[in-house]
Parts: sequence; C-alpha cells; structure tokens
Amino acid sequence: MRDLVVRLSAVRTQVLVGYARHVVLLVLALVAAGCVGEEQEQQLGDAIARDINTHIPLVADPASVLYINRIGLALGQRSERPEVPYRFSIVNSATVNAFALPGGHIYITRGLIERTENASELAGVLAHEVGHVAARHGAQALERELRTGSVVSELYRLFLLREPAILEQRALRLGERFWFASHSRAAEREADRLAVRYMMRAGMDPKGMITMLTGLIEEEAELPQPVVEWFSTHPATEERVRMLRRRVTRVEAEVTPELKSDLEGYSAFLGRLSSLPPPLDLHLP
Repeated sequence: MRDLVVRLSAVRTQVLVGYARHVVLLVLALVAAGCVGEEQEQQLGDAIARDINTHIPLVADPASVLYINRIGLALGQRSERPEVPYRFSIVNSATVNAFALPGGHIYITRGLIERTENASELAGVLAHEVGHVAARHGAQALERELRTGSVVSELYRLFLLREPAILEQRALRLGERFWFASHSRAAEREADRLAVRYMMRAGMDPKGMITMLTGLIEEEAELPQPVVEWFSTHPATEERVRMLRRRVTRVEAEVTPELKSDLEGYSAFLGRLSSLPPPLDLHLP
C-alpha cells in the first residue's frame, strides 16, 4: 500500500510538472508582451480556478449548482462573448461577495444569494459578473500588473515551481487578487450597463439589480460588517443606483415583451441552500 501511495504521489507530481512545462511559453510570452490574449486569458483563468477550487468551500449540491448555471449561462450566451465557457460556482460562505476570474469562472457566495428576494436580483448579480468577463476587465487588470511587474513573480512561481504545495499556494494568491479586486468606477459602470442588456435579452427584469443594490446599501447603513467585502470590491454608491435607474427606465420603454422578476425553481433553490449545513465565514488566506 505504501508503495502505491508513493507511486500515485510521483504521478501527481509528474502531471503538475508536465502542466507547468506546457505553460512556460505562455508565461514568457505574457512577461515579454505585457498583454493577455483571449486564449491566454482562458488558460490563466482555468489554472487559477483549478487550484483555488480545492481551497475554498464550494456548494456541491448538484441541483443548486445546476440552477445557478442555468441562469448564468442564459446571460452569458447573450453577451458579446457567448463562446466563453462560463462556469458558475457557489462559495459556501456567509460573506457577501461575487467575483469573476478571467476565462469565465464566476463565483457567488451563499451569503449573497440568501439576501436575494427574487430571481431577478440573483440574475442581476450574475449578469454584472458576466459583464466583467465580456468586457475582459480581469484580463485588462492582469495586463496592467504585468506592465508594472507586480504580478510577474507570481506567474513564474505559479507555473514554474515543481513543488505541488507551493504551486497551489501561488495560484491561491492570484485567486485572492480577484476575490478582493476592486474594479474602477468606469469598469463597474460598464458591467452594470452590460448586465442590463443581458438581462433584457434573457427576458429578465433588470430592476432586480436596483433592488439588490438598494437592499445592500440599507444593510450597510444598519449593520455594515456582513457586507463589508461586497462594498470593498463593488462600490455601490447612490450615484450608481441612480445611473442604473435612468438606464433601466430608458431601455424598458423600448421593450414590448413582459420581463420576469421571478423564475421557476427559485424558491426551491433557496430552500435547498437553506437546508445545507450553515455556511462558513470565509476569507482567502
């Protein structure tokens, strides 16, 4: 048995080393050019997601994961980048947050989902993150850091070190950058604008974005701690809400079909989540 464990460990190390060698040229190209193409964006996002998924508690309930992906994919397929393999994961955490990795890996915490009042509020959060992916905000952030050299060492260590434990730690650090990443106001406005478009294309009421943000702002005023991560990464100012109201009012006047604020299965989805063990207070190390 011990020999088998040793052999399996050796195989795992060889796989990781082989993968590292496979992407060495990618890292060198990124460092040399300071730019992240769409193929490189996908490979980096996949690599980071592969490792952070083993370190953060994800909801494994198949029906819940299927439901969140059904809504998210309906939005992603109506974006300007429908070819991206969007994947939506629920982080089993009581914190309130959502973030997107390059390449379409989108995460939303259970704490945020359980604050939604209807399916359009949930869809609004997902659509906003799809907007970040469609506009390549994560890839652009990596490009900026590559130009300053601040992320170069992390990329080298992520792909070139041979020790699996260290490899995973480096990937986790890159994942942490996105977990706590704060987009510029311009990027947030663009993601909001795109989210309204995607929701309307999918027949969902974009006013859910407004009620979701308003509810979080009210909660912050009364009890700021539970939503502190959301506000550190997604500035939700009254100005942003006003801009959303103006945009929704303008585009709704052009729409004749009825937009839905609720979707089949939403109540059952929340019920399944609430029946799971209590979520954790999660902060990436």
